[in-house]
Amino acid sequence: MRQILEQAGTEGITMNYRLGDLWYSGRGKSDDVKLLALMYADDIAVMCQSTQELEKFIKAFEKGTQDFGLTMNIKKTCFMSLRQFQKSACNSKKRTEINHEPCDITIRNQKIEKTDEFNYLGCYVSKDQTQYKDIETRVSKASSAFNSLRRIVWYRKFISIQAEIRIFRASVLPVLLYGSELWSLTVAEEQRLKVFYMKCLRVIIGVFIGDRMKNDLVLQLTGQPTLENILRRNRLRWFGHVNRMDNDQNCMMLTKKTLFASFKDVKRPPHSIKLRWKDKVMKDITVVNIENWRREMYDKDTWRKTINHGVAYGIVHTDATRVVRE
Repeated sequence: MRQILEQAGTEGITMNYRLGDLWYSGRGKSDDVKLLALMYADDIAVMCQSTQELEKFIKAFEKGTQDFGLTMNIKKTCFMSLRQFQKSACNSKKRTEINHEPCDITIRNQKIEKTDEFNYLGCYVSKDQTQYKDIETRVSKASSAFNSLRRIVWYRKFISIQAEIRIFRASVLPVLLYGSELWSLTVAEEQRLKVFYMKCLRVIIGVFIGDRMKNDLVLQLTGQPTLENILRRNRLRWFGHVNRMDNDQNCMMLTKKTLFASFKDVKRPPHSIKLRWKDKVMKDITVVNIENWRREMYDKDTWRKTINHGVAYGIVHTDATRVVRE
């Protein structure tokens, strides 16, 4: 891979992170970090500043793999341009989308497909940098997992509700919330997940739409926390884990640098901008009422106890069926 990087001569994208306190605000000392490729086994995601640099890297990669007797699969290869905006010439508060020049990258007389989204390690990355496709995929996969257990578990009267809840937490919930540690959801996306979550719990205890049972009572009967609290716990868990990432020389690791970095010399517009992941984390810290997160997160046991406070599983009521009938 180093040989390919030398041949391509590309540096990837440049991001800037704050030294000391990682919450970059544009002031104080900062440093740059360059990202070119994310590699996991044979799955490679390459990031470049322009299509010209990307084409140069792909051709160098194709030549380098052939030298080792490997062949790049064109059908499984695609490229994507992020959606970008610039200030409008007539209205400084209005932004217009930047139209990228059409680009055709050809390898072995075959064109590489240009896409608006792609799947990397089970998570979707889209050109508009939203989680809509990822959320729909998570709900679809979790729905398949839940429905596959309907006749085996959920409709079996001799299986207790306590056992069904444990099966749900072990086999369905992880599928639904895969990758949720890095989600920065809109209200609509969070509501989409919440509707499916509550629907599953209602099926488990035998509640139908016509029963008009409130969500609070369903959560009370099943002893489950709200989905908002689970998502908040997942974000804070990853936040604390990354903040503890230092090597033997007490230097920040790459994951820690990139998580809190921003594009260099790029300013966010002041109006109508969705919350970033770190904005969500700061709101989570306020909601959980963590007074000194910089100190608490370095103690793993204390941090785990703090963030799990709102997601403690309650007692599953054995008389849930009777309450539903009443």
